[in-house]
Amino acid sequence: MKTIWSLILSVLLCGAMSHGEESLYTQEGTDPTFQSLLAAGVITVGSNTTRGVTGSIIKVKNAATGYPIPKDIAIHTLCNSHIPRKDFPKWTRWYQEDGNTQIFRLFKGETNVRNDRKLAARIEAFGGGWDAGNTNVWHEWEGTYTIVKPHGAAIFQSKNNKNDWSVMINLSDTGDIKLNHRRHQDDVIIAKNMTGKSFDLKVRDNGRDYEVYFNGKKVGAGYYDRPEGKNAFRWGMYVGANEVRHDAMIFVTGVRFH
Repeated sequence: MKTIWSLILSVLLCGAMSHGEESLYTQEGTDPTFQSLLAAGVITVGSNTTRGVTGSIIKVKNAATGYPIPKDIAIHTLCNSHIPRKDFPKWTRWYQEDGNTQIFRLFKGETNVRNDRKLAARIEAFGGGWDAGNTNVWHEWEGTYTIVKPHGAAIFQSKNNKNDWSVMINLSDTGDIKLNHRRHQDDVIIAKNMTGKSFDLKVRDNGRDYEVYFNGKKVGAGYYDRPEGKNAFRWGMYVGANEVRHDAMIFVTGVRFH
């Protein structure tokens, strides 16, 4: 069954979508194109800059629903791979918080610029790290997603800094949600046509085994050995080796992890 937060958001947003996407949020200001920011030297290329890039302000309808946003998180943008909370206000082009809702955005044509890796645009929050090797303790992440402007991307990863990701949740351009296993089994579409809709996601991981729950129902499980390094949960949008073909935005509300 859906949690109470997802039920509330689904009812509110279904009504809102009948009046168009703008009923999910309001926007104050505009956002220059990626190309114009590069040409003006606003975006620094080739290093982890701390300069920041600000953008228009998004105000989310019903932003206070759910649990408070965790304080002990950082974000990864096109320009810097580890931005602490105190610097979040400098990076509002890609990441904002409104009430208990996290706002993640990417814009057409954007690419990674902090090093020479091609494409790889992303805006992700991350936290909940733990040492690999101890598989006796289960760690959990949960939150409620609202798909506003869908774009093909990973919207959740259980990530290891030595052995890479074990499981992803992927979004398609049409709003479909896919459970992406790194090894051992085929990927599975767990929901279709979720644009303008909200859903609960929970992932449990002990450093080897993992379980995935969609709206309270277990939809998959698997394993991927990660004997070294640190594990952490990441959520937002990461397009990998693909172009950002159009603007994208998602909301994530009431995140909790331990």
